[in-house]
Amino acid sequence: MDRKMNLFLEYGKKLIWEMLGFFLVALGSVMFLYSDMGLNPWGVLHQGISIQTGVTLGQATQAFGLLLIAISSIFKIVPGLATILNMIFIGLFTDVIINLQLISTPDSIILKYALLLLGTVAFAYGMYFYLTQHLGAGPRDGVMLLLQRATKLDVGIIRVAMEVTAVVIGYLMGGQVGIGTVLSALLLGPTLSIIFRLHKYESGHAPHENLLTTFRKLLGRA
Repeated sequence: MDRKMNLFLEYGKKLIWEMLGFFLVALGSVMFLYSDMGLNPWGVLHQGISIQTGVTLGQATQAFGLLLIAISSIFKIVPGLATILNMIFIGLFTDVIINLQLISTPDSIILKYALLLLGTVAFAYGMYFYLTQHLGAGPRDGVMLLLQRATKLDVGIIRVAMEVTAVVIGYLMGGQVGIGTVLSALLLGPTLSIIFRLHKYESGHAPHENLLTTFRKLLGRA
């Protein structure tokens, strides 16, 4: 009983960090939006979907995440618990932050750049918090692995190609593209790398659990 209780407490703590991570990713995305300098690459696509369908930005984020999870699952890539929660809560938190009007567009160009940079840091820290729990990466990562297996190309090339495609499609649907889009694409990776080094985190030291593994552990069957 003690072992099972400790396990539930461990996963409870992990979920708290996951939720903080999702909130920070959503906050970073909204900061990009209100910097009025262009959204991050995936934000451009989500905004384009929102414009074309009439759903909120958060709902567009959720719908696209669900599509990616479905595609990955068809090809037997089992999502993690955090992959599902990522799809639900980042979109939910995005709409909550927008509806509460917690952020507004600054008048000064300097403050717009500052908001963009703060958004990059918030987004990167959000990724750090949810990735370090090893309960599954984001929905895009499953498709990224699927494309890497199919093409045999380097995963970095696949990721860049996916983000360029997201920007082009999003722009054609009316998504906001600008210098902020370029800066977020260039700065997010290095910012995440700095955060990893700052906290002495090795991203490859433990694999991410999929849903089946997590449930087996919680049921005491692993």
